[in-house]
Amino acid sequence: MVRQKGESGGRSKYRPSSSSLAASLLPSGSAAAVGFGGYVGSSRLDTSLSSEEASAILDIDSEVAVHLKRLARKDPTTKLKALHSLSVLFKQKSGKDLVLIIPQWAFEYKRLLLDYNREVRRATHETMNNLVVAVGRDLAPHLKSLMGPWWFSQFDSVSEVSVAAKQSLQAAFPAQEKRLDALILCTTEVFMYLEENLKLTPQSMSDRAAALDELEDMHQQVISSSILALATLLDVLVCMQSERPGFENLPAESKHASKARVTAISFAEKLFSAHKYFLDFLKSQSPAIRSATYSALKSFIKNIPHAFNEGNMKTLAAAILGAFQEKDPSCHSSVWDALLLFSRKFPESWTLLNVQKIVLNRFWHFLRNGCFGSQQVSYPALVIFLDILPSKSVEGEKFFLEFFHNLWDGRTLSNSTSSANLAFFRAFKECFLWGLHNASRYCDSLDSLHHFRVALVDNIVVKLLWQEYLFVGFKNQNRASYGMSKDPSEDGCLTTDQKIVESLNIKYPVNYLQESGKCIVEILSGIYSMEHDLLATFCMAFQENCLKMFEQKENTGRNTENFEPVIKFLSLLEQHSVRKGETWPLVYLVGPMLAKSFPLIRSHDIPDGLRLLSVAVSLFGPRKIVQELFFCNENHCSSSLADDRDKELEPESFMKVFKETFVPWCLVGYNTSSSTRLDLLLAFLNDEYFSEQWSAIISHAICQAHKTEPGSLESDYLVLLAMLLEKARFEIANRRLEEDSNRRHWSNPDDWHHDLLESTVVAVASSSFPLGASSAQFVWYVN
Repeated sequence: MVRQKGESGGRSKYRPSSSSLAASLLPSGSAAAVGFGGYVGSSRLDTSLSSEEASAILDIDSEVAVHLKRLARKDPTTKLKALHSLSVLFKQKSGKDLVLIIPQWAFEYKRLLLDYNREVRRATHETMNNLVVAVGRDLAPHLKSLMGPWWFSQFDSVSEVSVAAKQSLQAAFPAQEKRLDALILCTTEVFMYLEENLKLTPQSMSDRAAALDELEDMHQQVISSSILALATLLDVLVCMQSERPGFENLPAESKHASKARVTAISFAEKLFSAHKYFLDFLKSQSPAIRSATYSALKSFIKNIPHAFNEGNMKTLAAAILGAFQEKDPSCHSSVWDALLLFSRKFPESWTLLNVQKIVLNRFWHFLRNGCFGSQQVSYPALVIFLDILPSKSVEGEKFFLEFFHNLWDGRTLSNSTSSANLAFFRAFKECFLWGLHNASRYCDSLDSLHHFRVALVDNIVVKLLWQEYLFVGFKNQNRASYGMSKDPSEDGCLTTDQKIVESLNIKYPVNYLQESGKCIVEILSGIYSMEHDLLATFCMAFQENCLKMFEQKENTGRNTENFEPVIKFLSLLEQHSVRKGETWPLVYLVGPMLAKSFPLIRSHDIPDGLRLLSVAVSLFGPRKIVQELFFCNENHCSSSLADDRDKELEPESFMKVFKETFVPWCLVGYNTSSSTRLDLLLAFLNDEYFSEQWSAIISHAICQAHKTEPGSLESDYLVLLAMLLEKARFEIANRRLEEDSNRRHWSNPDDWHHDLLESTVVAVASSSFPLGASSAQFVWYVN
């Protein structure tokens, strides 16, 4: 037989959550009194019935009897037709008539729930739904014979089946209080049924010849569903019941719940011991069984912690804390649940095993392999794991360097998704900042604490995050040009040459560089809020990298895109820190870098440097950049200067620098960098000083034009003015919809008119000299 999709062999992603199902059974108020009674049916004609009842069953409507008999057939098509016919009959007949067939139905119901065919199992619950609606309260005497398989079927691995099972239970007991009451009443019978299931073997599941693979699959489905049913049963009867307000003061008739709780604990302890703490199930080839087992272990840790004792703690610690060897991502959610709760509940368990061998080696392998595909589940759990990890079980600095190294190795692969990368960088940031904030757990002195934190910043933020950010941005550039060591391993860098080559060959997701840069910015922001001085290591590396890029540009004279990642990084600084009112990006990072680089940029007219400076002016503001370049002393990392830098530069000082330095430099003459210098000049324009700035630019250019070509207005300065006006027109057209309080001049073309421009156009037009190309362009753009 061809296996149906979703039949078994793996846990469906639509399988109902045991915790959500447990919660759905909790009543909003106290439990009502229950008066149900019943018996367990175990044969086609239950021998517990009286002779009168047995005789009545023999007189069942012949049509119903025929269909019930057909349910025993092997052919799934025959079963489905019989179930359909029974559903129709259940809707037509009276409840009093149908009560007679419940014992027979209970037997067939139990068998049908173990059928390999998913449609048969689904149709069984639909038929059950119609039956319970028809018989109503008359179901009560037979409830105990049905509740075991009914509860078990809520956890079928096929979503359609589990949903149908839940709907049939809700049809019988619409109110959640009544569903809980029914479960409390049948506690013993449900545990007995689950206990029987856990003893099943593939061979014992069928009384007829069946394909071995079908039996194996169905056995796995039954075992996994039974374990989940057990875990949820404990959550409902032990944990959630005891957590209800006023549980101990419930009226006497509600003490059924207390009795059920005692019964549940007793049965659970028995099963835990009989099945060797469920550890054999963890060795199953079925991911569904392993996942269910971790859920059950979590339930035992939470509800019956005394089951974990000196006799079994070492064995259980190795199994649970060493669970990182689990490679199937469908299991990882339940693995994390069990592992984190176990470690929090029994922290002393870490002392009972070889942490390096059983936990850390497996954990490193788990991280290096990208959590085997469970990034969305596993990455958010990492910071919780760090928090519950006993500090005495690991060597602080060594542990964290290995942790981030292995986590990094498991990052982006060529086929990774944007969401996986987002989860990775979020986890990386959270874990790194957690490590800095909690470093005192692993240090015994202030010196060792400082060394620990500096080592993390240097080895992880600088030599791992930042270095790789640059390499991804630079792609095929020569890494020696950017201030990187010839052999990263020589200075303790965690990134090797081979990894660098590999990273350059990876096809990164579209948002990778963006998320990587954002991660660095948010980490730096967190570092600054904790200890300003810790930024020094990164700031120094940032400055050195940028200076090396400028020097390389100066030496080679080649046009490159080296500065693109740095420019993008400045934008990220503005987006994620500056807009929040943080001053450190300019004061500690960008300002000192520009101050050291500016002489080189200016003297060699480096286009990339001009672009970088232009972007910085646009992001941080002209006055602040001028203040950093000309008015701050060289001790850029002194926290005492931060307050002074909050005060903006005096307008007179700013305008003096603008007129005497930037206007002459940006209008020095026409060459290959002219366009970039004009972009910088436009970036300096601000509404507060716009009229004065624009007048200074026009006056200088026209004055220089007269000086350069006596008797003629044909000069490079007119070319520059024409280019500047062209750029201004383009920006005005593009920025009219922008709302920037400092850039309103872009939305009003009239602000750009100037008397000198008008008079110069007249002079050019009336000149006796032939109208050259530059003069023509100037006249065109002024008009």
